[in-house]
Amino acid sequence: MDENPNSGFSVTSFVNENNVRLTWIAFFTQWTLWGLVYFIRHVFGEDNSKPAPAETDAEASAQKAKWKPEGAFGSRLVNAHRVLMENTLLLLSVLVLNTFGTGSTRAVMILTWIYFALTAIVALTEMGYGHRFIRFLYSAAFFGITLAIGGLSFARGW
Repeated sequence: MDENPNSGFSVTSFVNENNVRLTWIAFFTQWTLWGLVYFIRHVFGEDNSKPAPAETDAEASAQKAKWKPEGAFGSRLVNAHRVLMENTLLLLSVLVLNTFGTGSTRAVMILTWIYFALTAIVALTEMGYGHRFIRFLYSAAFFGITLAIGGLSFARGW
């Protein structure tokens, strides 16, 4: 294949670069974590049972525990699976863009490992507690990292 004048790599020499290899190892590690949670979530199942409606508002507020997480472990595991799935697909798209465009190597490797670590932390956190504002913040962080990887792939490659 022809050498990319922006990066100095052909696709073949680019994928043989050690930083690119480490980038794809980070992706595969995240993919493996996603597969593990995908498998385990079927063991616990999703809790779809709801309590009978309360007859009065006072009765309803007395029954709801203040600090208890919503849903059983199965439904929280489904949330963790969703986080892993969405982040794995987001990461895959920008890594393919970077690899075929023979873009950045070391910077993308560092960003990918940061992305993986943050994804693992968020997935574990989702199993314990979920909140819309927290989801918004980490979604913004993931989107920013993928934009940075995509930007590097166009700046250094293509």
